[in-house]
Amino acid sequence: MSVSETPDLVAALLQASASERERLMRTADHAALESAVAQLGHHREPAAAEVLGLVDLVIDDRALKKAARRELHRLRSMGIYVPPPPPAVEPPATASEATVEVSEAWATDIDPSGSRAVWLLGERRLGGVWFAAVLLNELRGFQELSLVETTRKRYLRDFDENRASAGTWVSLPGEYALRLVREAIDISREQGAGLPTRYRAMRDVFGEAPGPPERALVYETISAVEANFNPDWLDESPRLLGEPEVAGWYVPVPAELRARALEVAAGAGAALVVPGRAPEQQAQQLLADAAQLALAPGMRRALRRRLEETGYIFVATERLAAARLAVAAARALDESSANAGVAPERHPLVRVLLASGLARLTGTESIGGRRAGEILLELVERATQQREGQPNSQIETRPSGLIIPR
Repeated sequence: MSVSETPDLVAALLQASASERERLMRTADHAALESAVAQLGHHREPAAAEVLGLVDLVIDDRALKKAARRELHRLRSMGIYVPPPPPAVEPPATASEATVEVSEAWATDIDPSGSRAVWLLGERRLGGVWFAAVLLNELRGFQELSLVETTRKRYLRDFDENRASAGTWVSLPGEYALRLVREAIDISREQGAGLPTRYRAMRDVFGEAPGPPERALVYETISAVEANFNPDWLDESPRLLGEPEVAGWYVPVPAELRARALEVAAGAGAALVVPGRAPEQQAQQLLADAAQLALAPGMRRALRRRLEETGYIFVATERLAAARLAVAAARALDESSANAGVAPERHPLVRVLLASGLARLTGTESIGGRRAGEILLELVERATQQREGQPNSQIETRPSGLIIPR
């Protein structure tokens, strides 16, 4: 529809139902719709205000949305006001209703903040491809989205460049990748956060999964039951910190514990130790309090899912021993599993991640010429060995992979 046909578009929009108006907007020429928006601001009737409000709701173009709001304000200043309609609850587009099927999907490993990238590729029937790159976070949900029509050649070039510079990438089944996206969307919705404006377009292209993953991919190779029958896997889970995908992980600890963490670290060098207040005992209590404050159900679930997804990365990269440890650590965080009774501060891997979070709180502070964070890690390790009756002659003050900020 050209600009010359704008009067017909204005008339059609004013007379159409809400659903038909949306169809007309989406199929109209950009210039024609822009001109129609400008004209609607001079139609002193409620229907014009309804149309302008709908433009602001359904059109992605920022300039058009801004123009619609401006014209709507003009009508309201003339006394033409229409209450905004309640947000429509649209049925999600299923895979069968999508424009394309996901023919290829890739995901990165998960960084210490809980974020990972997922790439989706769909082949168009008439040539070319649809490509979506999304950023997902285990606590904040669906964060960023890029959706473009491109060519397979350009996609492969971009993929090779990113794969060479960003961590570990693994191939995923298309349906599973969509379920990961849906999992992040559900997290965003639980928190009342909005989704990127382009998500509607992505859903129209690829569809939307009916729900999050029903079962993590790692369990197709490593049995959860097998993990329950091998408790030593959980005991050895801190070894995962030696894997590049896990190095640097930590549990964020509230800043209110910083002063206490420094006090505990300083106490390690005290000449006089009060009975019942040994530095190791103080470190152990500090760790328990940090776990209570930091490991709310959402964080506990996020860590479990991070371990499950990382376990699949280990499977895909032929590191089955590491995958077993990841599964064991994940199962111990699952409230429905046999090991759900493991307190976070007694979970071997989570204990180290909490200690790392405490160490990060101390920043660059030094005590007696040593980093306060290193002293804390040593105290936690020593307290663990004492509780478990292990000899303390070989204390590892910085477990492999544990990164303290400089």
